Amino acid sequence: MTDTTQQLALGGQKIVEDLRVLLKDSEEMLRLAANVPGEGVDALRDRLGTHVETLQSALGDAQHNAQRRYRVATVSTERYVRHNPWRAIGIAAGVGFLLGVLTAR
Repeated sequence: MTDTTQQLALGGQKIVEDLRVLLKDSEEMLRLAANVPGEGVDALRDRLGTHVETLQSALGDAQHNAQRRYRVATVSTERYVRHNPWRAIGIAAGVGFLLGVLTAR
């Protein structure tokens, strides 16, 4: 897996985690707003409920897409290594050498 792919995967995981925190906070606000009377609060509660449902759907979609892209990247990488074993070994050795040189400084 390349550095860019790893960074994208970590970035995607961070976004999903941030969305989960936002969803949890929104659900807590919705729960707390249930005890407050008033017409304005009712409208706010309805809007917040709609946003929570939308966020849950978006989070599910984002997680599904991230998993699908990860599987595709994994299969592509495995296929490349199987078809080009010597090139993959050479790339891994080169990266290892560069990391060794950089860490020795």
